[in-house]
Amino acid sequence: MRIATSNYFERSLTNMQTRQSALDRSQMELSTGKKIITPSDDPTGANTAIRLRKELDVSDRYLTAQNSAERFNLLSENSVASMTDIIFRAEELLLTSVNGTMDQNSLNAIAEELQQRLDQFEGLANTTNANGDFIFSGFQTSTQPYQKDDFGYNIYKGDDGQRDVLIAAGFKVEVNDPGSMFIDNVPSSTASFVPTPNPANPSNSEISMGFVTKKAEFESTLAPVYPAPYTVNFVAGAAAGNIRVEVRDSGGVAVPIEPNKSAFLDIAPGDSVEFNGIEFKTQTNPAPAVGDSFQFDSSPDTSILWTLQQAIDAMSMVSTSYNASRDAANGSAAELTIGNIVDPSSGHVFDDYTVNILAGGTFEVFDSKGTLVAGPEDYLTNNKVSFLGIEFDISGTPAAGDVFHVDRPESQARVDLVGGLLTELKGGLTTIDNTRSEMGARLNAIEVEITAQYRYQEVTKSTLASVEEIDIYEAINNLESDKVGLQASQQAFAKIQNLSLFNYL
Repeated sequence: MRIATSNYFERSLTNMQTRQSALDRSQMELSTGKKIITPSDDPTGANTAIRLRKELDVSDRYLTAQNSAERFNLLSENSVASMTDIIFRAEELLLTSVNGTMDQNSLNAIAEELQQRLDQFEGLANTTNANGDFIFSGFQTSTQPYQKDDFGYNIYKGDDGQRDVLIAAGFKVEVNDPGSMFIDNVPSSTASFVPTPNPANPSNSEISMGFVTKKAEFESTLAPVYPAPYTVNFVAGAAAGNIRVEVRDSGGVAVPIEPNKSAFLDIAPGDSVEFNGIEFKTQTNPAPAVGDSFQFDSSPDTSILWTLQQAIDAMSMVSTSYNASRDAANGSAAELTIGNIVDPSSGHVFDDYTVNILAGGTFEVFDSKGTLVAGPEDYLTNNKVSFLGIEFDISGTPAAGDVFHVDRPESQARVDLVGGLLTELKGGLTTIDNTRSEMGARLNAIEVEITAQYRYQEVTKSTLASVEEIDIYEAINNLESDKVGLQASQQAFAKIQNLSLFNYL
């Protein structure tokens, strides 16, 4: 068989092109680090690589969600931890305030620090994240959760929503806790009274929350004496333009109002009203109008912010003397003054006593439960009314039928009130600690998922590398082999090309 020159050239050229293509392939594998450059290189391997990369993309999204959830919960946990420190300090201050040697200046100093702690707590309750979202307002992230009403009390404006994030397949974790869950649901040792306006109320005026300021009196006048809920009505005063307030219990019975135990109290806009040891404030502008009506419903829960505010207000209760006021129906000009405690060992335990003047220069005393505790006794000899270690001077001349109401000193009422507030702070500490524990549990779960995702990615990346990445040593060896093969084919072609029969003649 004869081999033509054209056949030789064609075969040599094909050989060199094949060698060059193999060399190009080896160079491309080394430069990219991949052995699957196009799907046609390994259809099965290419499909596996695509699936593994998708799984890594999903894992990256989970890691992003986990990091966000961790960041949000850490921010919340740090804020709640600071709230705990504030409550601890407030408890210390309240325990100090019940020291019998505390004077007005000392109590004022405590009130000032309590105010600072309250301001600090407000700031924490209204914490925002890096995006400016409020973290304790539920779903209402653009709404400041705690805002002061016209009376200075912080009212929750968020909702009860709890946002969550998917951090793993089928596993969601919460990233916020609404303040209503751990700041506003503190069990109250007494009660908080929430006003609800009558739907037919013709005025835009409001009254404040009702808080117990004299615990002993409140507890002694509960049902069946004057059962809640209460209705607060504003009616016309005795003089033109005047306005009065009346309070009625659930049965419609008029509740005596301090200080004279009257069924009515003439007020000016902005005045406070006290009954049954409960105090609320009226609004200055718009002022209450005749016909306004509100219902006071008791709530078993209170707010830590309210408790701190009550603690501040309690520091102004400093009087150490009993106060006596004439009954509203009493027309006497006589007064009982300077109600000092002359015998601290006696059992003056109630907030409220009633002194009845009898005929013959004697008197008798009943406690707030209607039990006779003293008398009949003489008051003419020393011109004094004395009972249970308490002594009053008499100004003027009492007459038979005169009635006086006696309230315990504010300092003793403060001790009772502080005791209740300490109980509420302890309850608040419990709700905060419970919430903090939930945050800690979530952070632990997130940490576990983060670790799991990193391990998963490590395994997946290793599998992906085995599918599509080259063996560097094998690739270098292939490159050198292809380079030598190409050079050999080029040199062989050049030598054979120069051969001629005339060289042998």
